[in-house]
Amino acid sequence: MARKSKSLQSAELKVRVDHEKILGLAVNTLGRNIVWSLSKRTARHGVLPGVYPIIAWLMQLPESTQAELSRLIGIEQPTMAITLRRMERDGLIQRKPDPDHGRRSHVTLSAKGRKLSQVMRTAAHEVEKLATDGLSSAEVDQFFRLAGIMIQNLNMERYGRK
Repeated sequence: MARKSKSLQSAELKVRVDHEKILGLAVNTLGRNIVWSLSKRTARHGVLPGVYPIIAWLMQLPESTQAELSRLIGIEQPTMAITLRRMERDGLIQRKPDPDHGRRSHVTLSAKGRKLSQVMRTAAHEVEKLATDGLSSAEVDQFFRLAGIMIQNLNMERYGRK
């Protein structure tokens, strides 16, 4: 692999430093790096980035609906429907019809999905440890607190509620 020239390295550093002041870019870059690190750890188990947020939410919720997952993750329902269909085909989730609503179904992790969620949980802990290296636990707690406030603020605009 070719080594980068000092001027190219310097330019990349300058760009990175200048643009980290843009909140969306910093958060997006952080998110992409987290997904890359997770993928590096989970790909050999067949867990791909598109299912991370769905598995992560289903690890926290006993069951959910397509609409709820779509809102929590922030993707459109048609995209969620396609992803859930693939996950069901691959045996990662199960859907059970809602007896009170004919078109709605409840989504849960299957046994295979729960097993893969443990792979994800281990990978997520490794990646979080790597990402937060050099930060105190108070700083990490502060990050989560601030991110939560920003998410609520933006959800107010997007959904009209926090």
